[in-house]
Amino acid sequence: MRFEISDYYLYVCTKKIGMSFSFNKQIEEELVRKIALGDQRAFEGLYRLYYKRLCQFAFLFLHSKELSEEAVSDVFFNVWMKREQLFRVRNICSYLYSAVRNQAIDYLRTKTIQPQSDINVYELEIECANLTPDNIIENEQFREHMQQAIDLLPERCRMIARMHFNDQLQYKEIAEILDISRKTVEAQIAIAIRKVNETFKKNRWNQ
Repeated sequence: MRFEISDYYLYVCTKKIGMSFSFNKQIEEELVRKIALGDQRAFEGLYRLYYKRLCQFAFLFLHSKELSEEAVSDVFFNVWMKREQLFRVRNICSYLYSAVRNQAIDYLRTKTIQPQSDINVYELEIECANLTPDNIIENEQFREHMQQAIDLLPERCRMIARMHFNDQLQYKEIAEILDISRKTVEAQIAIAIRKVNETFKKNRWNQ
């Protein structure tokens, strides 16, 4: 089967890649409300929902697994210590991502960082439930090819593509988090889709 560019977009977004982060917004809002009131179990729930992907996001800036985890832990510590302020937060997802971005930038200014390879730290993930062994192998090959193709993207394009495809963030959210225009996000996603398609065709992975 051959995939064309639009097929990649739909297939990647809906079937293959990324943990499913389409959480019920009402549940998130309820967690945030409870945290603001001092509910520690709600805080632990929010932590579990976001910790891994926020670490992966921080890594895109810091290129250090240890510092990424430290930065995210600092953010969650501040969230808990200033939990009463959450009553004013409208979008907890954008709030957390923006806080991690700012924390990572602060780390870049103040800490000595030993860069690491990010090949195995921010891997794309696929769901393999109810698949046959052949399907699982096929999906794993697809994931590896997608990982390689996205790793070849320019740094900014790669970051935005991963935020959209892997973290399931909307264009508006990405623009807000990175402090860029929505049109810039749209342009970078279009570039990512085109280049991924070119990489698949070049390596004959789309056959």
